[in-house]
Amino acid sequence: MAELTFILAGLACGIIGSAFPGFLFEKALKGGTTAKVNLSLGMVSIFSSFVLLSLAQLVVYRLASEKALTFGCAMVASFLLFWAIEAARAWKAANSGDGRA
Repeated sequence: MAELTFILAGLACGIIGSAFPGFLFEKALKGGTTAKVNLSLGMVSIFSSFVLLSLAQLVVYRLASEKALTFGCAMVASFLLFWAIEAARAWKAANSGDGRA
């Protein structure tokens, strides 16, 4: 039961860590070539995502070091799944005629 808790927490942290960069990515994807996306805001979103995910991993390591690998694997898996879906949507948009998803 405790294993499932750490897996679900890792999944949630991975999705939350993807949220802000994902929001900006969606904004750029929906806007096509005319999207007004700020580069500095994009860099801040990537840095904040990195800090959030690193701090979450550190907290789990400090509180329950025996579950850090379980938590980390679930977190990375959900993060990568999120971006795999976004990459597929971007590929679809790039290969469509209007440049929008």
